[in-house]
Amino acid sequence: MTRYTAKDIRVEPIAAEDARRLIRALHYSGTTVNNSQLHLGVLLGGKCGGALQFGPPLDRRKSLGLVTGTGWNQMIELNRMALATWLPRNSESRALG
Repeated sequence: MTRYTAKDIRVEPIAAEDARRLIRALHYSGTTVNNSQLHLGVLLGGKCGGALQFGPPLDRRKSLGLVTGTGWNQMIELNRMALATWLPRNSESRALG
């Protein structure tokens, strides 16, 4: 049996519907953000154990001042992140990194 660590995690683009299915199954709210634009899968040992969804900020007015010169349509934020419990310790940090 291969013993994996968080350093073995890969993050790759996945289909939007696959990400939505994973988020619905794993996220505590059970909901997705409909206007997410970028969907990434968290893979370990050939299995997908979670997803990250990025899209426009929910409240752009609070975000615009964070980076000088950024337009309202030039940013995305992490909308949802959900990982399976079988992933190793520190998987969340590694996936974000």
